Amino acid sequence: MGIVIKQSIRSSIIAYIGVAVGYINVLWLYPYFLTTEQVGLFRLIQSSAFLLATFGQVGLGQSLVKFFPEQKNNKGFLTSILIGGLLGFILLCSLTLVFRESIVSYFSKESALFVDYFQVTLLVSFLIIQFQLLESYSRSLLQIVVPTFLRDIGLRVLTTTALLSYGFELIEFETLIYSLIAIYGLVWFGLGISLKIKGQLHLKGDFQFLKSGVWKRVLNFGFFSLIGAGGTQIILQIDSIMISGTIGLEATGIYTIAFFIGVVIEMPKRAITQISSALLSQSFNKGDMKAVKKLYQQTSINQMIIGTLLFIGVWANLENIYQFIPNKESYLGGFNVVLFIALGKLSDMAFGTNGEIIVMSKYYRFNVVTVSILAMLTISFNLWLIPEYGIEGAAIASFLSMLLFNVIKYIFVFAKFGIQPFTRSSIVFVIIAAFTLLVNYFLPSISNIYLDIMVRSLAIVIVLMGLTFGLKVSSELNQLLSTTLSRVISKR
Repeated sequence: MGIVIKQSIRSSIIAYIGVAVGYINVLWLYPYFLTTEQVGLFRLIQSSAFLLATFGQVGLGQSLVKFFPEQKNNKGFLTSILIGGLLGFILLCSLTLVFRESIVSYFSKESALFVDYFQVTLLVSFLIIQFQLLESYSRSLLQIVVPTFLRDIGLRVLTTTALLSYGFELIEFETLIYSLIAIYGLVWFGLGISLKIKGQLHLKGDFQFLKSGVWKRVLNFGFFSLIGAGGTQIILQIDSIMISGTIGLEATGIYTIAFFIGVVIEMPKRAITQISSALLSQSFNKGDMKAVKKLYQQTSINQMIIGTLLFIGVWANLENIYQFIPNKESYLGGFNVVLFIALGKLSDMAFGTNGEIIVMSKYYRFNVVTVSILAMLTISFNLWLIPEYGIEGAAIASFLSMLLFNVIKYIFVFAKFGIQPFTRSSIVFVIIAAFTLLVNYFLPSISNIYLDIMVRSLAIVIVLMGLTFGLKVSSELNQLLSTTLSRVISKR
């Protein structure tokens, strides 16, 4: 367990450093060196590649993790999985050839530049497939630090290097686009070398074990996993793809910047989810539904508090935030996009660990159903709202899809377990949040943006957290703040 904890802590630190590098890239280097259309193309290629890679992988990454304990002594197991990924990619290429005319006609009018670089998307998708399979293999070996570093930091630092090379006119824009192949290739190669140095890259041509029929179980589980993973990637990537096809790359570029500002709301949820999943698993194993209910309600109110604090902070300072973005005039059209993306993430946090409860229970298969429903909702809302409202329509579609997704899970959990995340404290906190927004509305604007951010942010923290602490909305938060204050006072 000590190894797992150490690896988890290190990976979490790496992930947050990677997020910081990513925000430097997206919110400063992208708009500084690239036009809105170029930002859109850069994002679209990668979004499309990740979506294609998920289907090209045909669920083999999840199958590798699932069957590795029983197949780890079969040296040809990893080789079979990697070959399967190659065959999945070939199938993917075949399908793109079959539907080439449809793909071209969808993008040719508004995003013709993407059609010219579609081969880059395919090659990047192949590299993502192979990297993700090796990453799954590393996870099976309980070694997550190196793949996390390469994915979250290595990939972004290499992107930074490529952007700076273009910005200082060392390379042309076409070379920048093709550099994506080198960037993803280096990350994949780096993980392979790391495994090789540790003596863990076992690539043997012994496929005798496949005669036992294990391949059928691998493919069956992989297909089941593909549905969930495919739905998740559709949710994450489809908005950029559909904006590009419907409105154009310039709109995608504006949406990209706004999306990355709004999505900061959900960052704390990742750490809370990792902890709560393990606790829920233990509670279900013990049949302790009181503990499940308690954790459900705790995660809901605490995520609501943290998410709302970030949401109000971002929304109150949004005009100031845009002042720091180079060529900000080109990106102001995404102002309201930030609002709806952030509301979608906040609603997801407010409903607590409903998804994790489903996954850790005997009803885990229903999670695939909900993800599939969300994917269909996302596509349907985008088809309806993007032509009507442009990039704001895509953001509204994201918000509505996420809200309905959580309502469905909320109803399912309540129907099966008789528990729900909301309490009297939830209502009290909503009133506190509304009052905080009102206070921000009446705060006078200060011409100095640095001072305005400082005063506005401080007022929001004092009002929201002060009332939350005073009215004892969250016992965990009160205990944490009391302990922290006691330590500070004792040191003095």
